[in-house]
Amino acid sequence: MILPLSAQEGDGYGFLNIANLIPGDTPCKISIGGEELVSDGLKAGTYTGWFMVKTGSKKIEIKRGELDPASGSMQFVEGLGNLVAIYLEPDPRVKPDGKPYPPKIRIKSFPTFDSKGYGLRFVSLCPGENRFQIGNLKLDPKQFDPVKIPSWSGRGFEISRNGSSIGRVTGSSESGAFYLLVGSDQNGFHSSVLVSSNAQEVPEYLKPDKKKPKPGSPVWKSPNPEP
Repeated sequence: MILPLSAQEGDGYGFLNIANLIPGDTPCKISIGGEELVSDGLKAGTYTGWFMVKTGSKKIEIKRGELDPASGSMQFVEGLGNLVAIYLEPDPRVKPDGKPYPPKIRIKSFPTFDSKGYGLRFVSLCPGENRFQIGNLKLDPKQFDPVKIPSWSGRGFEISRNGSSIGRVTGSSESGAFYLLVGSDQNGFHSSVLVSSNAQEVPEYLKPDKKKPKPGSPVWKSPNPEP
């Protein structure tokens, strides 16, 4: 799904796809440049699909329940995609009563990639050292580092973390580039999603006209010259 976001700056368009890896029933409220992206919020283990966003720097804000909102800025470049994962980062501090502070909402961007046929990269957003099993393949990935999954044919598979099953991917009937993202919370619950990472193309009618001079340029003439 590709939709232009209004009230943005810039002549061209970049792309954005956001996945929510925070477990639980509470959706994430997302705004880009002050505009709400999903009216009902984004549920755990789902993604927005690809949206077109005007080029330039845009403020992004994520809210979820009583957690402190996360905010920052993203740079959108003509024709380039931004795949963004929302996840939780534990707060190492402890309150005077011995209880831990609530976790922090964080976002992490991953580049799109091209793939002939099926292509899959696995990314763990879970803290600490972990051993994952994707089908029959055992992995010891570093947090945030994409790991190529060889010989994936689009079939579904089981996901395990440290010997315990945490979910299952149903697979994809369409070939292309995909990320498998996995996140967790402070209570040991998990969320995972298989999300498309295919490079996106700006429609011709929305591409900036490079040959058309702009007002103020030496060759620009007023469409209504004085007599």
